Amino acid sequence: MNARERAVELVQAALAGVEAERAYINDLNVYPVPDGDTGTNLALTVRAVLEELEATQADTVSQVAASIVRGSLMGARGNSGVILSQIVRGICEVCGADGSFATGQAKRALREGAQAAYRAVRQPVEGTMLSVIRAMAEAAQDVSDAAPLADLMAHVQAAAEKAVERTPEQLAVLKQNGVVDAGGYGLLVIFRSLAATVSGQATAAVRVSSAAEPSSVAAPPRAVHTGLSAPRVESSPAEVSRYRYCTSLLLKGADVPLAEVENFVAGLGDSALVVGDDRMVKVHVHVDDPGVVLSYAVRHGTISEVEINDMYEQTRQRDERLAGQAASTVVAAVVAGAGNAQLFRDLGAALVIEGGQSMNPSAAQIVEAVSSAPAADVIVLPNNDNVVLTAEQAAAISERQHIFVVPSRSLGAGLAAMVAFDPALDGAANALAMTEAMRHVRSGEITFAVRDSEVDGIRVAQGQAIGLLDNRLVSTGDDLVSVFRHLLGEVAHDEPEVITVLTALNGYGVTPGDLEEVAHEVLPTCEFQFHEGGQPLYPILLAVE
Repeated sequence: MNARERAVELVQAALAGVEAERAYINDLNVYPVPDGDTGTNLALTVRAVLEELEATQADTVSQVAASIVRGSLMGARGNSGVILSQIVRGICEVCGADGSFATGQAKRALREGAQAAYRAVRQPVEGTMLSVIRAMAEAAQDVSDAAPLADLMAHVQAAAEKAVERTPEQLAVLKQNGVVDAGGYGLLVIFRSLAATVSGQATAAVRVSSAAEPSSVAAPPRAVHTGLSAPRVESSPAEVSRYRYCTSLLLKGADVPLAEVENFVAGLGDSALVVGDDRMVKVHVHVDDPGVVLSYAVRHGTISEVEINDMYEQTRQRDERLAGQAASTVVAAVVAGAGNAQLFRDLGAALVIEGGQSMNPSAAQIVEAVSSAPAADVIVLPNNDNVVLTAEQAAAISERQHIFVVPSRSLGAGLAAMVAFDPALDGAANALAMTEAMRHVRSGEITFAVRDSEVDGIRVAQGQAIGLLDNRLVSTGDDLVSVFRHLLGEVAHDEPEVITVLTALNGYGVTPGDLEEVAHEVLPTCEFQFHEGGQPLYPILLAVE
């Protein structure tokens, strides 16, 4: 069995494990909103790796490792999928460089995987899958390099189980609800499947749990999303860079030290990306002195495809803009709902990527969409908290050089950003203006609870209408109209000037007229704009300005 066949076997086992638990993990979400999709995002990310391996003819360890990295980065979905892809990236870069996955290499690979995961998050939060991968990496160091790989895997698995058990002690919301973290739980599911394959056990024997069969993890069999605060991939531009030059190159050599190159580049600026193998590496970073990057790179091999762009000074000739030959910048927006998609188009979005709550697009889908953008610069609006990280990763790995992710975390924020969009300006100027426009918007969401829960001191019963303001649960009620009234009351002290209401009311026994009557009663001096959005799962969305 060659390296590719062995990798396929391992990834198939990982996919089987997470697919067996996919629906269960999706349901294990302490927050009562109907978009618990950690299991789906992890499964689709692993599936993308398998598809990449099945399509490649690679047969050496380093080539196979590079294929796995490509598959995970391009296929990553949601916060959990992106963090998993960074763990995979760290592990594969060590194994690819060494050409082996013996116990000694596996120990270093796990350590690098944990470090890559932490680097991927701006504000790491303990009690998440980050804590689990770190515990696994630390436990691995206790095992002798001479020990069989199966022994290492068993020891690391035991540490992962204990780490998942500890997550309620690390995050108050988990302890309050007596649950474990979904991202960490999903990572454990994947690793158990890998460990079972390495030791020769049957895949069916490594299922973590089911609704009828609690796992060996002592915590009650429920989980919550990763709970990451303001996540950001290290290698992607979540905001306009404070550095001036976008610098990229292709580095080729006989033995390129991947880890060393990544550490060096990461310390220079932001949006750092180092992807490849020990013979060919793509480097991308935003810096003030591109010469430092080039001088360092030539010490490790030959460089080509060098591109340096002044992000502060990029402009288009005024006569070309006035002549309307082409827009300097276009917007690609991730949107759910036909009405909402049309609204974004009407405001100037050239590209609409279908996705949002419970249907997060992959990094590859975003890359494919922006590749056809009819302008030099592209603004990406994720419009969902669980898509921001994926959009940033897509921007980092795309061949296009001028992609700016404006981190809109709701459709309402994205609409506010679109109002500030000017296609005649370059990407950097638009990103600044659009990001600033979002600062003045509050986002409201009304849906129905999918489970009993207690969040922020508010008890929720399954089936109740619930209202969220800026992702914080603020209201529950027996019907949509009463929760809508309460949500408006919550924002009344802000004295809003304009509130945009996106509706999808079919089948709920409520009309836009019912909402308009309440709106003008609660906030008689505010301007309301009602639109049929058609978004799934959330009958009412609000953008408060």
